[in-house]
Amino acid sequence: MIYPLTVFMAMVAWCFLHSWLAAFSTKRLARQLFGEGIERYYRLIYIVIALLTLMPILAMVLLLPGRLLWTIPPPWVYLTSALQLLALAGLFISILQIDALAFLGIRQLTNPDAERDAELVTHGTYGLVRHPLYLFSIILFWLIPFMTDLILSFVIASTLYFIIGTFPEERKLVDIYGEDYEAYQEDVPRIIPFINLS
Repeated sequence: MIYPLTVFMAMVAWCFLHSWLAAFSTKRLARQLFGEGIERYYRLIYIVIALLTLMPILAMVLLLPGRLLWTIPPPWVYLTSALQLLALAGLFISILQIDALAFLGIRQLTNPDAERDAELVTHGTYGLVRHPLYLFSIILFWLIPFMTDLILSFVIASTLYFIIGTFPEERKLVDIYGEDYEAYQEDVPRIIPFINLS
């Protein structure tokens, strides 16, 4: 029981760090501490920190002794694997629809305002839900063919973060896009297709 709880709490800490680093207030603090020049590197640093701090948690999930909870048997595993492939394709398409270089922090190296200059995408997968990257990630995670207690802890924490994290993220997007994003919120569901609770 201690290992799944450790994974869950590590993910909760990671989620708080991730959200804090993503906040405009943290970026302003970085500008005060390191000067305006940090603006062009901030997103890239944010991505690198997110990846480096996630790696030990993934290592725990893979290396700590876990208890098998369930497996998806044939023929159902073929269906769930097909759905995972569709979710993976959805992730890829969603990344292609946005400015992937700005998403990764690379475009900011030459244009520090790339995040604010980016066009609001409301078509394709972004016409289905406002956060398709989260939707497709949730599908991928929950359809893993074998579920251990460690993987489940990771999946539950990630799913909660995908849902809860949309609220501060959307406050940032309203700050960037204003009324255009507010209209988009009214027209397109947050994360569950066809169910718009705003």
